[in-house]
Amino acid sequence: MSDENKPLNDKDKKRLEEGRGKGTGENYIPFIKVGEFSGSGESIRVKSRVAKRIHHFHSGIELSAFIVFDWHSKTSDIREQFPIPLNDSLSIAKELGIRHPQIRGELSIVTTDLFVDFFCGQSLAIAVKSSSELNKKRIVEKLQIEKAYWEQKGYDWRIFTEKDISDTIKENIAWLRSAMSLDDHASETFEYADLVNFLDRISNYKTVALTKLCGRLDDLYELEPGFHISLMRYGIAHRIFLVSLSTPYYALISEDLKLNPNWYQEQAYVS
Repeated sequence: MSDENKPLNDKDKKRLEEGRGKGTGENYIPFIKVGEFSGSGESIRVKSRVAKRIHHFHSGIELSAFIVFDWHSKTSDIREQFPIPLNDSLSIAKELGIRHPQIRGELSIVTTDLFVDFFCGQSLAIAVKSSSELNKKRIVEKLQIEKAYWEQKGYDWRIFTEKDISDTIKENIAWLRSAMSLDDHASETFEYADLVNFLDRISNYKTVALTKLCGRLDDLYELEPGFHISLMRYGIAHRIFLVSLSTPYYALISEDLKLNPNWYQEQAYVS
């Protein structure tokens, strides 16, 4: 049976009926949410500065790519798990002479991991993959379908792997992850006033590494060990403090932390 005559699998059919993959900004619903994908087993939900909603990711690499663009001042929207119309992917697969992605003989919707819009009016489609996956035939064939689709639509398309981010940014993201993820029950929550007080407390220690200073402040204010470093991590992860991801978190000093003047406008997230 040719691919064109095969049915779409029931899960993807239901997702399309629910309107998954439509909308923009806070109204966008990813085609595949966390808990619905059996790939790496990772399940990550994080709040977005740009789209003002909760994003769903299925791997640490996807999270890393997202953070890079969510941190970028020129990004206007980010949509994850963006579906390619089935008729288009079927046509492209036929033109390329490859089998359309499917599960147990039923067709599956091809999705692009990230679709990023910029204020300049341009957009970028991004396939996020581990570099080790690029040797797998079926992965490469799916990427060929994505590439052909986006190029036909006139959009830039690229592959993002762990090799595309610096070791410093990787380290910073790993450090921030527990404070960012809504699925990490160990993550603490702090009041805005706590963060403002933190900035006031560190203001007299302009050149001391903050990771060291936080321990001193715990002792000085007779608080549980780790309290101030948790404040610092939370403030950076939730964009209350503005810092560059290019600076290692352990090298930050008090002058590197700036209070985000737009935080109240940016924190109106929806689930």
